[in-house]
Amino acid sequence: MTTPLIERLATAVRDTARPVTDADRADLAAFLPLSQVYAETCGIGFDDVRSLALAVHALAFVRRVREGEHLDALDAQLGDEIAPGRLAAVRTLVDTYCAPRGFAARDTEVLLLALHFEAAAQLQHQHT
Repeated sequence: MTTPLIERLATAVRDTARPVTDADRADLAAFLPLSQVYAETCGIGFDDVRSLALAVHALAFVRRVREGEHLDALDAQLGDEIAPGRLAAVRTLVDTYCAPRGFAARDTEVLLLALHFEAAAQLQHQHT
């Protein structure tokens, strides 16, 4: 299954060292709707630029999950910029995707994804 966002992403990275594969499309089709539900639940709107940024991050994330790779730890102070409760909610989102795949995502994955939601929420707040 594919979506317009996945195809925009595929076009954006087509000429890179790792273009989007069918496996990527399938994994993104499973992960991106979870992200969309979370955003809608929180009332966070993503513009085209933020949507593509999230999709680029999601592509790298689903590949790490599929390949069993983990990111190095980040400075925990980065989490200070994130709204209360968002890290726990994004942890649930990540675990919902990862658990059936036998992957235990580290806090770094959660933090990076939470930053995408936080940035979108702050941009939305600035424009209201």
